[in-house]
Amino acid sequence: MKISKKQTRGIQTGLLFWGCAFAALASPALGQTDITQKLTQPLEHSITIRQESQEQRVQWEKEHSDLVLLYEQLEQEHGTLVLENRELTLAEQDQKALNLALIQQKQASLRIQKELFPFVQTVYDRLSSLVAADTPFLKEERTQRMNSLEKEINNPGVSVAEKYRRVMEALFVEAEYGTTIEVYQKKVMMGDKETTGNIFRLGRVSLFFLSLDQQSCARFNVAQSAWQPLADAYLPAIRSAVEIGTKRKPVELLSLPIGHLALEGDVQ
Repeated sequence: MKISKKQTRGIQTGLLFWGCAFAALASPALGQTDITQKLTQPLEHSITIRQESQEQRVQWEKEHSDLVLLYEQLEQEHGTLVLENRELTLAEQDQKALNLALIQQKQASLRIQKELFPFVQTVYDRLSSLVAADTPFLKEERTQRMNSLEKEINNPGVSVAEKYRRVMEALFVEAEYGTTIEVYQKKVMMGDKETTGNIFRLGRVSLFFLSLDQQSCARFNVAQSAWQPLADAYLPAIRSAVEIGTKRKPVELLSLPIGHLALEGDVQ
């Protein structure tokens, strides 16, 4: 039970009163002061000790409450750290698995690049041979494309992937020529004479020539690498082909002297 200062003063006053009264009855007037001091001093000392004990107990209870609160906070922080440590461990495992997968992908990529380059070189060589031996349509454009591609192939600073992309791009362009028709104007050698006219390209199959006055026509002979004059009977069909190629006339079925495929050993 906690004793307040007011109650303490009351107790001191009461004890002092009864001590003085007892001293007045038990001894002469001259010894009352000594008797009162002897009675009050032990009481005051006891009360002081009780007060100090009470204050110390209050201080201990406060420290105990603070320690309990600190323990609860530390316990909560410990639980949070345990959870974070578990999450970091899982994240570390995932990162290790990802790093391993990336290493494997890099090794596979290096292996593919090493195996891919000979394929790219082979495709380029075949494509270059095809362009050189093909009918001479768009000769400058196609030759320039192949020369640029050769520089890319031989450039060590260009990745294998980029070389592959460029070779496939050129291959697709050449393949597209086989499904299209085109008309363009150019000078050609007709025997010993250079003549200007329109060239009609029929896919990759044939090239036909029509003079500007539309009075003469010819077909490019791949085997002889020269323009071969055609009979006037083919003029109407070649005129129609040029008009179809320039979109001045709707598409129609034409009879053109395409020729035949040359086999090894054939005599032209």
